[in-house]
Amino acid sequence: MSLDINGLDELRTQIAEMASKLDTEGAGASVTRKILESAAAPVEAQMKTNASKDPKIISGALHDAIHTGKVKKRANGGKHITIGVHRKDWDNEDYYPAYVEYGHGGPGPAPSHPYIRPAYDTTEDEAYEIIRSGLREALDKYD
Repeated sequence: MSLDINGLDELRTQIAEMASKLDTEGAGASVTRKILESAAAPVEAQMKTNASKDPKIISGALHDAIHTGKVKKRANGGKHITIGVHRKDWDNEDYYPAYVEYGHGGPGPAPSHPYIRPAYDTTEDEAYEIIRSGLREALDKYD
């Protein structure tokens, strides 16, 4: 049994054109950037909430260091955004956000106090819906 498929090259070209239009809409402002930043907002807010619930918070440095990064291009195509504590933005001498998330067995062992993964798990559906509806709305403009 053979299957004959036609038009895949045309479909691939149309998808690439739509992606290009989304990326360059209006005065250099990227639609995909806006969508990803909107989807990151609830994750960042939940992450900050999670980092603030520990009654042993001493400085608030972890909470204050949580930010959404810039949208960047992936090497293999597409875009991504990061949310959390970016090492380059950490002002304190000791970098400890990972030890809070995962715990450590150092001289004074400490259990984990996850704030990143639970934030993602809690807001995953909301962020996905923001991306989905944002893309649907943007693509509807190009019909």
